[in-house]
Amino acid sequence: MTADTDGPAAPPAVDRPRFRERPLTWTGDKARRAFTRLTTQAAALYGTAVLRIGYSSLYLIFLLHEYPRHDALWGPDAPWTPALNQQFANDPGLDWFAVDRWWYTFLGHGGRTWFEVWYHVAIVVCLLVALGWRTRFTSVCFALTIMAFTGRDVFLTDGGDNIMGLMAIYLAFTRCGARWSLDARRRHRRAGARRAQGVPEFAWPDTPSGRAWAEIDRTREEVVTFLHNAAVLVIAAQICVVYAAAGLYKSQGSYWQNGTAIYYTLKLDWFRPWPGLSDFMAGQSVMIAMVAYLTVFVQIAFPFAVFSRWLKYPCLVALLGMHFSIAVVMGLPLFSAAMMVGDAVFLPEPAWRWVGGRVRRAMTRVPRLPVPPALARPILDRPVPATPQSQEESGLPHQAQPDRSASH
Repeated sequence: MTADTDGPAAPPAVDRPRFRERPLTWTGDKARRAFTRLTTQAAALYGTAVLRIGYSSLYLIFLLHEYPRHDALWGPDAPWTPALNQQFANDPGLDWFAVDRWWYTFLGHGGRTWFEVWYHVAIVVCLLVALGWRTRFTSVCFALTIMAFTGRDVFLTDGGDNIMGLMAIYLAFTRCGARWSLDARRRHRRAGARRAQGVPEFAWPDTPSGRAWAEIDRTREEVVTFLHNAAVLVIAAQICVVYAAAGLYKSQGSYWQNGTAIYYTLKLDWFRPWPGLSDFMAGQSVMIAMVAYLTVFVQIAFPFAVFSRWLKYPCLVALLGMHFSIAVVMGLPLFSAAMMVGDAVFLPEPAWRWVGGRVRRAMTRVPRLPVPPALARPILDRPVPATPQSQEESGLPHQAQPDRSASH
């Protein structure tokens, strides 16, 4: 085919400088292109969506699971009373800011009614974040929710609460609602309705004021993209720091050095939800010694393996098995699930698109109940065209896309 029949011609090849010829120019060109990608291309949109859904769902399950005991854990009648919590927060050794002290004691400011209201508000916030409704606002509320419950009684927290609190703060700076969310669904529906009505895309007029507003919009978009990418890098770095610190601390212990650490852990009454299973595994001395050495090796090697396209996947599989074993054998599901969700940021976007496609195909096989004719509204019968990209980003199957252009 010729260029006349094959659409617009490809852009001419750019003569990029070589390092040996012009090292400073080569370095500057690399830095410029990296900064351009950092401010124009949002990375890990599906990964941050998985983190949003995972952490908010985990904390929602946690709050619902502790609902029968929520007053005894965080309420006014808890053993760690609001007065003790306030005294602890005012300790000069903590070096907290005033706003930290106020928010960490937020649940204990009022009486029982105040606590009950905010406990149920926290449940609603977790649900909205999981669904992806107005995530720019609800993600901030989600981070504040975890901080409030963590600060109410610091003696009830473990590694899972700490990692979820950190990740919730980082997620507030990301575009975690750009995929698999109600926000994405709403944006694609509006875009489809505009295309159906022939409404062109909005553009600022070619006037001095219009060009100024267009530049402001472009700058705002670049700042938002930069914050998203920076937060994704911080999330990945945080996971690497957790694994590296855990592995290095383990390597200094004599029990990990001689391979008996897991054996003694299986004998602790606090971590024996299945005594029979723990005793069986404790009897496999060679196996648990190999697992102990493998755990230390993988945790220390993981921060370096993430830079390899192929080495990180075996490490992720090993870490996934480790966390699954911790959740089942030691009875620490919240901590293990929090770490497994955090590992999702290292998977590539095509993998999550494949998962989304599998879920959509599974949803299409679910039979739908017919809608009675009396409930149908003529105004809702207008079709809305949906592109394959919009279906993929919204996370909805083609059959599940409502054949309507107006919402209630």
